[in-house]
Amino acid sequence: MRLNKALITIFLIVFIDLLGFGIILPLLPFIAQKYQANAAQIGLLTATYSFFQLLAAPVLGRLSDRFGRKKILILSQLGSALGFIILAFANSLPLLFLSRIIDGLTGGNISIAQAYIADVTDKKNRARGMGLIGAAFGLGFIFGPALGGALSKISYSTPALVAAFVSFLTVLTTILFLKETVNTKKALESPKTEFSFKELKIVLLIPNLSFLIIIFFLINLAFSLTQGNLALWTEKTFGYDPSKNGFIFAYVGVLAVLVQVVVLPFLLKKLNENIILKIASFNLFLSFFLIFLSKNEPIFYLALTFMPLGNGLANPSIQSIASKDVPKEEYGGTLGLLQSAGSMGRILGPIIGGELFYLFNKDLPFLFASIILFLVFLANLVYKTESKAKN
Repeated sequence: MRLNKALITIFLIVFIDLLGFGIILPLLPFIAQKYQANAAQIGLLTATYSFFQLLAAPVLGRLSDRFGRKKILILSQLGSALGFIILAFANSLPLLFLSRIIDGLTGGNISIAQAYIADVTDKKNRARGMGLIGAAFGLGFIFGPALGGALSKISYSTPALVAAFVSFLTVLTTILFLKETVNTKKALESPKTEFSFKELKIVLLIPNLSFLIIIFFLINLAFSLTQGNLALWTEKTFGYDPSKNGFIFAYVGVLAVLVQVVVLPFLLKKLNENIILKIASFNLFLSFFLIFLSKNEPIFYLALTFMPLGNGLANPSIQSIASKDVPKEEYGGTLGLLQSAGSMGRILGPIIGGELFYLFNKDLPFLFASIILFLVFLANLVYKTESKAKN
């Protein structure tokens, strides 16, 4: 697949967007502690973004189907900038929550970026195109937290202001370089682009899509069961300090980018997305099960290697398969539903994982995650997700 200008542009937009998000993400608990937030309030603050993203993603996606990708993307980017500005000048816990609510409501714009990629790629090249978003995610989460940590030495408001500036950069990039892919005149006349619960129900009844939504939810649930506990687990198991844990996340981030830009394109030349999804789900199961068994560092790093390999193959495959069974007019709404399922997993996962970690055993979240992912692997073996659509 030749990387055309549209794909490069949307890649840069998502990378810059995720860079801004990554800058402030690790600092939120410390900012909240300034206002005497307890552990439960900090957890709720973290979950607030995902909850409102869950509500907004299908709405933003469907609005982009009807009014155009570019317009809705710009509005969502402005919303993220506003959220970061409020965060920078917040002087109370309620204002912190307001900043996360606004950013969550506009943070569903990833579904718009995915719909844009579906617009400009054919079925054969779609998974690779979706992989670009995964690469942008990986790069954003490699450089964002590192930049945020460095800026926090100045003040906690500095990273938020830089994140706001970065969001404004995405607005300018979108305005100047992104071409609209939706014929808005035609879309406004089509009943398929209307936002209604009836239309959403019709989409949800598509057999392949309902299966993929469940799979996407379970994968995100499994990841979120362990994500918040991994640094604490390595501290208790291997005595890792924050700097060594930072290296772990950087290692996983670099591997995630390599999977998207090297491994996924190679596999797509040999296999279709359905087979790749089966391989991905087994790798995910193996990763978490090996962490559960890990008693030495070589096994742990082997497990970490399987993690980005599985996740980096699973996400673009799911998004590609999902978009193939709906007409072009419904790409945004459909991919928005997938993002909502992922958000639901990211809301429930930390709550369940925290309870398992603190009340029972530090290894239990990883065992529970591996069981979920093994069921996902079995489901992918049994269920056939071949495309039936002709779009």
